[in-house]
Amino acid sequence: MGNGIWRAGALRDGLVVAAAAAATVAIWSLLPVDAWLRGFGAWATGLGVYGPLAFGAIFLVATLLVIPCTPLTIAGAVAFGWWSMPIVLAAATLGSLMAFLAARSLLQDRVRRIIDRRPGWKATADAVGDGDWRLLLLMRLSPFVPFNAQNYALGLTDVGLGAFLLSTVLGMLPGTVLCVYLGVIGRAAGQEGPVHWLSLGLGLAATFGLVVLTRRRVRAKLRARGESRTPTEICAGT
Repeated sequence: MGNGIWRAGALRDGLVVAAAAAATVAIWSLLPVDAWLRGFGAWATGLGVYGPLAFGAIFLVATLLVIPCTPLTIAGAVAFGWWSMPIVLAAATLGSLMAFLAARSLLQDRVRRIIDRRPGWKATADAVGDGDWRLLLLMRLSPFVPFNAQNYALGLTDVGLGAFLLSTVLGMLPGTVLCVYLGVIGRAAGQEGPVHWLSLGLGLAATFGLVVLTRRRVRAKLRARGESRTPTEICAGT
């Protein structure tokens, strides 16, 4: 019974990832995404020494506003190559910390009202809020829970500052490396050749593998703590 449920959940996760990949390809084909990325890169590099600062500031604001930062990370890699990685990590960590502390102080009541209207976010935070940094890290790696939204949700829990920072940096590292890698490929290639599509396919395969591995480990951890639902099921409200 348990294996059947897990297989059904894994199949659902696979379908979600496949749908996301198909949507990405469709958007890339129908919209001038490549032109937008290169336009952003030209704008950022045109600012000279202030370009990295401007990019970091934009990334920080996006983190605070709970805006998905994957396109921005790729755009930064198109502009600055691998040098965008420390900028992304620093800006995202600072933005996450600011959101976390704001949820514990100035914005506590407002964040609590928002979280209370989103049972999935609240249940997810409650499931790991008093856990150690390893359980928190697995949740941070989960692609089914908005990373930037977690910053505010976790601010309402008892998780320690050290565990939050460690899980934040380690949790964002795999996705950041992948996005920067794809951006560097686009920056170097300049055309959609076989190497480009092979690298993109490997990136999507790595993402799918991360989804499956994360789901399995988080489920085991939550079961050990008496929570029978997976993060996917929690967020879906099931």
